[in-house]
Order: sequence, then structure tokens, then C-alpha cells
Amino acid sequence: MNYYQAEQFLLDFAKLPRKEYLADPKHCDWYLKRLQFFLDIIGNPEAQIPHYIHITGTSGKGSVATYLQSILVASGKRVGLSTSPHPTYITERWKINNREMTRTEFASLVSWLKNKYKIYTKKTPFDNLSLFEFTEALGLKYFADKKIEWLVTEVGAGGRYDSSNIIPHKDIAVITNIGLDHVGIIGNNKSEIAYEKSGIIKTGCKVFTAETDPKILKIIKKECALTKTKLFAINKPRYSIVIPTDRHRERRNPLTQTMSLKHSLRDPSATLGMTSGDESGTIFKYKNQTYTLTAPGEHQIVNAILCIEIARALKINNNTIKKGLASAKQPLRFEIVNKNPLIILDGAHNPDKMKTTVVTLRDSSATLGMTNDEHRLHLLVGFSADKNIKQMVKQLSALKPTTITCSQTSAPGARPAISPNDLAKLFRTSSPKATIKTSPNHIQAYKTICKTLKTNDVLLVTGSIYFSGQLRPII
Repeated sequence: MNYYQAEQFLLDFAKLPRKEYLADPKHCDWYLKRLQFFLDIIGNPEAQIPHYIHITGTSGKGSVATYLQSILVASGKRVGLSTSPHPTYITERWKINNREMTRTEFASLVSWLKNKYKIYTKKTPFDNLSLFEFTEALGLKYFADKKIEWLVTEVGAGGRYDSSNIIPHKDIAVITNIGLDHVGIIGNNKSEIAYEKSGIIKTGCKVFTAETDPKILKIIKKECALTKTKLFAINKPRYSIVIPTDRHRERRNPLTQTMSLKHSLRDPSATLGMTSGDESGTIFKYKNQTYTLTAPGEHQIVNAILCIEIARALKINNNTIKKGLASAKQPLRFEIVNKNPLIILDGAHNPDKMKTTVVTLRDSSATLGMTNDEHRLHLLVGFSADKNIKQMVKQLSALKPTTITCSQTSAPGARPAISPNDLAKLFRTSSPKATIKTSPNHIQAYKTICKTLKTNDVLLVTGSIYFSGQLRPII
């Protein structure tokens, strides 16, 4: 079995009949029982991994997972990282000390698991595994065989009955925040969603969250009380953004100081928190310590502070934390892939994530060359059909783009997309002055747009990780 055959074998799981988690994710432990049955057949790799950090939340899961993995690696640990979905290639879901699973390792492991799955189908009292359940088993087997010390893993959707919650123990449970995503699937409102996500809390772990809503915190605290765990809530942390100019000024934290957006943008160097030269990133001060991130955006500071507090709870020293944060890189988080013209690949796929994308672009307007009519903003957008598309269209329209190209992706594993024509209708209402086009193929659309870009133009590609991720290889 080669890489492509192994990938196709996995993708075929999406076509098999089964009880489907995303059709009924609440109050049904059937999904975890059938995965556990398969794990028992392959030797219980989940029990062979000493330490786990488990992460859920509406936004920031991937960033927090990447930061924590990088900090642990900097501390000298052998660390696995499991994230989903993958930006471009399925092997990107599994890393050990920043090294992705190779295609040879992937094909070999899938071939071995395929034979074990034949045993499962003959013996199981349950039905077929889902694609995500099989990939969860694959990752656990891979990490156990590689004898990692720590596994940092994020949920796919929800938490309580998500496949990742099969892990038998955890040192840290993280709930980044609670927003409205997967509405009608894991819950109909924030309270229901919070209940499902808080299901990752297990006896014996420490719980961390950056959520600030008292109503939501009450739900998380109730789960902590039931499991006799301690909650550490990072509530509106005080920090300042460092502006590395000649005078090394600092921009005040808008959460704790009053400062208008207009005023904060007077200094172009404040836009992305430039780290050095032309590289984008963020430098900030927190509790009298200075930290550097490669990712732009003030929301990343909150993600990083959450990780700083977790690392301190694990007794990791500040110098190691700084080293880990400074070396952590994650694709498709306002990822600048080209300059002059500026091209940004972004994976925002819900209103909470899109809000941070829009704010980051607005805060960066002076440096990104969007201060007069000569500098145009172009959008290449595609969304999954099950998202709150109207809200995200409204958010993007507030940027007043010059052109908008509505497209879609047919990437393997991607959820069904809204048609470009239907998406264009929404944009025509919200952005009546923009030139709006449609394209059935987002890769071809990207190539066409690039032919028309001028040196000072800005192209933002956003809508989903799959949508933007499929463009990374050609860029």
C-alpha cells in the first residue's frame, strides 16, 4: 500500500454507513465505545502514552496546541502533536518534536491497521468507525510506537463524545473559549456548547480556560466540581504590546487601558508588532517578562498567555517558555506568504475566528498598504455550507474590499461547500460597491487573481483551513 492508496482507504470511511457523531453528538457514548473496541484490538496505544494535554474551544485550539507543544519540546521532552483538520496533506495531522509523519510511515501504519480493522468488522458489536475515529486510532498507535512522553491533542468537534476524549487520563484540560460554532450539532446555544466542551474535564487533571463569560464559567466550574478538579481561569490578563522602534515604545492593552483604534494606528510599526526587519509577529510584556510570537494579531497574545500559565503550572521556567513561544509556527493563521503584492492565507471558518482576522487586518492597515485608493484589498473566499456564512460575509464586507471572488474547494475530507453563486448573492448585498466574481475552482481563481494584482495590493484568502491550505503547495 502506497501513500495515495492509504489516503484513499481512509477517505472511504466517510462513505460507510454508521451512527454518525456529527448527526447526533449529544448524550451518546456509542462512538467512544466502538473506538475503544478497535483500540483494544490494536493493543491499547492510548494507555501507553504517559502524559496528555487535551484542548477544546471554539477558537484558538490549534494555536494553543502548537504553542504548548513547542514549549514542551524546548523543555527537552519528546512531544507528539495531534491537530485537525490538516492544511494540505493528511500527514500534517501528526508531528513529533515538530517533524511530520512521513508518507512512508503513514502508508505502513494504515496498511497494518487495515488488517486489524478486518478483525474489528468480524468481532465488533458496533458499526463502522468514522473517518475521524480511525485517524484518532492511527495517531495514538503512531505516538505510542514512537514512545513519546507527552501528547498535545485537540478535539475535532465538541468534547464530551469527541473521538479524542477516548484518552484514558490527562494532565491538563484546556477550554480556550466558547463561541457559536457547530450550532445545532454539539448544541443550540453557548450554554449547551459549553456543557459538551467541558466534557473533556476528567478527574486528576488541571483545567485552564481563557473564557470570561460568568455564565459559561459557571458551567465549566460545575464540571470541575463533579470531577473534583481545579479550574484556572485566565480572566482578561494585563499585558502590553511592545513596539520595537528606536525608542522601544509600548502600546497599551485595550482590555485594561482606554485607547482608540485610530490613535493606536498612528505609528505604522504598531500594526503587526513587527519583530525584526520585515517579519511579522508580535512582542508583548506579561508579568514583567517579554515574549515573542511569530504570529500577528492581538488574539494570539491571549492564546500565548494561556499557554504561559499552563507551562508555569508544569514548572517550566520562563526562559524555556520564551524559547518555545518564539519558535512556534502554525500555518494559515493570518499567514503572510508573499509581499508586494501582499498575500495572506487564513483559515478562519466561524464568526469568532473571522473577527480576529478582520481586526488583525484592520490593525495592520498602515503597514499593509491600505491607506489610500492606490492600495486595493481583494478577497478570495469559500465556506463550508454548515457555517454562519451571513455573519462572516458581513464581517469581511466591513473591510470594504475592491474585488471579491467567491469559490469553493473539493479537497479530500472537506465538508460540502456553499456554492460560489449563492455566496456571491450574499456579498452583493453586503458589498454593493465591490466587483464580485465566481469561480468553481479556487486554485484556478487564485492564479487568475494573481495576474491582476498590483505591487501594493493585498489579497486575503480565507473561509476554511482546507480552502486556504490547498493553495500552500503552489505558493
